[in-house]
Amino acid sequence: MQLSEYELGKKLFAFIKAKKSGFNPFKLDWYKNFLLSLSLKNPELQTQMFRFVDVLPSLKSQEEINRYLVEYLNQANSSLAELASFTSSLPFTGNLSEQVINFSVETMAKTFIGGSNISEAQKKINSLEKKKQKFTLDILGELVVSSSEAEEYYNTYLELIEKIPNLSISIKLSALCPQIHELDFDYKKSILKPRLETIYRAAMAKGAQINVDTEHYAWKDFTFDLLKEVLMQDEFKNWNSAGIVVQAYLKDSRKDLTDWISWAKQRETPIKIRLVKGAYWDYEHAHAMQKNWQCPVFENKPETDINYEECTEILLENYQYVYPAIASHNVRSLVHSIVYSERYNIPREKYEIQMLYGMLDELKDYFSDEGFNLRVYLPYGELIPGMSYLVRRLLENTANDSFLRQGFMDGRSEDELLVDPRDSLRHKEWTPEPEAGIVGFVNAADIDYSKSQNRDRQLEAIERLEAELDSETLYPIFYGEKESHNDNCFESVNPAKPKQILGQFSHATIEDCDKAIVAAQLAFSAWNKISPADRSSVLKQAAYELEARRMEFTSILVLESGKPWHDSDAEVSEAIDFLNYYALNAEEMFTTNKLASFPGERNTNLYQPYGVSLVISPWNFPLAIMTGMTVASLVCGNAVIVKPSSQTCLVAYKMLELLRGCLPREFKPLVSFMPGEGRVIGDYLTRHDDIRLIAFTGSNATGMRINDICQAARPTKKFIAEMGGKNAIIVDESADLDEAIPGVIYSAFGYAGQKCSACSRLILVDAVYDHFIARFTEAMKEVQVGDPRDINTYMGPQIDLNAQMSIEKYIKIGHEEAKALIDNIEIPKDGYFISPTVFVDVDENSTIAQEEIFGPVLAVIRAKDLDDAIRVANNSAYGLTGALYSRSPENINKTIREFNTGNLYINRSSTGAVVSRQAFGGMKNSSIGFKAGGPNYLLQFVLEKTITENTMRRGFVE
Repeated sequence: MQLSEYELGKKLFAFIKAKKSGFNPFKLDWYKNFLLSLSLKNPELQTQMFRFVDVLPSLKSQEEINRYLVEYLNQANSSLAELASFTSSLPFTGNLSEQVINFSVETMAKTFIGGSNISEAQKKINSLEKKKQKFTLDILGELVVSSSEAEEYYNTYLELIEKIPNLSISIKLSALCPQIHELDFDYKKSILKPRLETIYRAAMAKGAQINVDTEHYAWKDFTFDLLKEVLMQDEFKNWNSAGIVVQAYLKDSRKDLTDWISWAKQRETPIKIRLVKGAYWDYEHAHAMQKNWQCPVFENKPETDINYEECTEILLENYQYVYPAIASHNVRSLVHSIVYSERYNIPREKYEIQMLYGMLDELKDYFSDEGFNLRVYLPYGELIPGMSYLVRRLLENTANDSFLRQGFMDGRSEDELLVDPRDSLRHKEWTPEPEAGIVGFVNAADIDYSKSQNRDRQLEAIERLEAELDSETLYPIFYGEKESHNDNCFESVNPAKPKQILGQFSHATIEDCDKAIVAAQLAFSAWNKISPADRSSVLKQAAYELEARRMEFTSILVLESGKPWHDSDAEVSEAIDFLNYYALNAEEMFTTNKLASFPGERNTNLYQPYGVSLVISPWNFPLAIMTGMTVASLVCGNAVIVKPSSQTCLVAYKMLELLRGCLPREFKPLVSFMPGEGRVIGDYLTRHDDIRLIAFTGSNATGMRINDICQAARPTKKFIAEMGGKNAIIVDESADLDEAIPGVIYSAFGYAGQKCSACSRLILVDAVYDHFIARFTEAMKEVQVGDPRDINTYMGPQIDLNAQMSIEKYIKIGHEEAKALIDNIEIPKDGYFISPTVFVDVDENSTIAQEEIFGPVLAVIRAKDLDDAIRVANNSAYGLTGALYSRSPENINKTIREFNTGNLYINRSSTGAVVSRQAFGGMKNSSIGFKAGGPNYLLQFVLEKTITENTMRRGFVE
């Protein structure tokens, strides 16, 4: 008689208990359990201990090990920190703590990792086969930063196929190709496809099985499409030893299964499908929240468990077309699959159960003893590249909702563990924790280019824009309610193809400026009297219109400013954010009284606008920064005359046209478009008596000159400025170089180094210098310089010929002052391109280490230690952004205290501030005023008036 799911589950629990009394799923003695036993009852301690495990392989001495252990325990406010610090200082303990820690972590690693060489792996395989358990080998190391590292993994795969008989191996595409990104899927496919074909051929020749893991959600569709294309080729169409992975925590996993089954029917050869719950839940959830994208994973455990069981049923029902591999350690999930297969008479040889090496060995014995097909997922590799795997296993095993923890550490009953997840969901209310942030404001979502339809739509938008643009089109100046054209014109060109003229623009004249000011003053007198809510509504409408035209504006930025797709789209998001964020901030600022009052005294603070303001916007963020400065002034009740950069007038014109379209007709004169020469109309407007406020983003020299004019004026003019930086990234000896190297490359060479936040100084502590440079040099070979119209382009052109010539001058100086590490990456012959250039052994006081270059030139400086690195970082006239890559809590805290920079980023790139989350602005010569995109920014665009009224009348107190 067939057992029910509950009855079979009880039987499994009984078997486990009988197999080993006092069951511990890790099979660790005191030493093996050293880290876990300390952390299970303290979530914060657990987090810090696992972070310590993560950094441990990079530590090279007893002193470092002791120091880091104490630091992480201190982070958890643990009394164990004092004990660790005390014992490490005792003369008779010597290196005892080092030995205990190393032995504990090494033994734990061996518990989950099946060997670091072929000989060790073969021994583990042999022991599994004696138990009638199959295996699949998983090579540790999930990300590579260079082609040389990918080549090593590729050769390792081929070597294992050649040397281990009847091999089953799981491979990762991220190990076969460096720095996979959704914007270069086509390029990465050209690398991955032939490598995958070669691996498949070797497997066919040796009788091996190849399973391709599914990794991050962004790569899923790319991975599936690539595999389907290769496996449908005549050469591989009849091969039945290929496998893929479907992650049940993904909301679209059932659709993916259905698609694979339909494909397998068409192919007429089965494929193995390994069903897992998924190992990247925290990352996928956090990434979606940060991007304001729909979360791809189920947000509570019962939903995932339900979906896993439903996916199991789909797989088992289609065993004629696919070979199901049910991978889980959850007894409820496993008994459901077994009972379902027996109910529908599905032969055991038509599916298999998979479990991880080192976990629930007693349960493995039951399945192999009872004649089930059991395969053990056997990780293989060195400790350092395997550390991320080990930490993930530890986190899974001790997570609050982990089956292993619930069943064997927290003492939950068998009945609770065997309950149908549908009942669990019905009887418990699951509500996601509220996300932190500003109430009422949500950041605009970037385009998800991992979706092929979005990539296709963006390319169509670029092509459509190119077809619509006419080199003869003369765009007008506008002010008041009129548009005008002048005979004196200049061109907007594509910096990647300077012969491609995007449009013509008239030079505004002094007379145009005077007329614009008069018209603005007339409109201002009424505008500042309307309600803050009505002014904010204009910004909200503009945000809505800009979102609707997102791909059009992204395309303009690609063509006119030379920005790659990702950076261009992110700039559109930032402009939308400025509109919505300042709209909400203005409503609160103008309607909230923040002064205290007492009986008989009423105190009120009021804000009133300056009048006519001038916005001088840059070419490097011609949409976002111009929009932010303009609408901040406008929503505060001011009129705005915009003098955009001549290199990027098209995007400025289109945005201001959109903004004016959202204003009632009588208020259109509030926004004027005054393109032209800075030394002519810029100087005139700056000095004009009726311009009371100036918001500027540009060079330090121009900014300080305008500041002098504003201070000399009577009355003085309000001046707000962002004036660039000489930004530094520090990398210490504990840094995760898998993160630091791509982060430095993006910070230095994203948008061709033309972000004011770009990294131009890389400061490496001596202990990591040589290792970092070796890996960094190889990783830089992956940087593709080209036309940003091409989705695969990583770095585009400089903005114009003058910028190109200026950077080339600094590169020449760099060759005289230091040693060139990289300066010969291939670049297009047409356009204003410069090869990314890296100088090493740079003196901290040299020209290339002190002057703002504003291009793809990186100066690498060696520091003795972190103290020296911070000193070098602070040795600059600028103080805009900086970053630190470190896994030392104390180093992070020290850098936060001592690195003098407006924006400091820890373990991420130094660019890419997001409105409301990273208010942006600097110190020293980098900025004047409050940070953009932050809660105080609008205060600069108003005059504050305080009113105090005595409300007492002959003893009567109002």
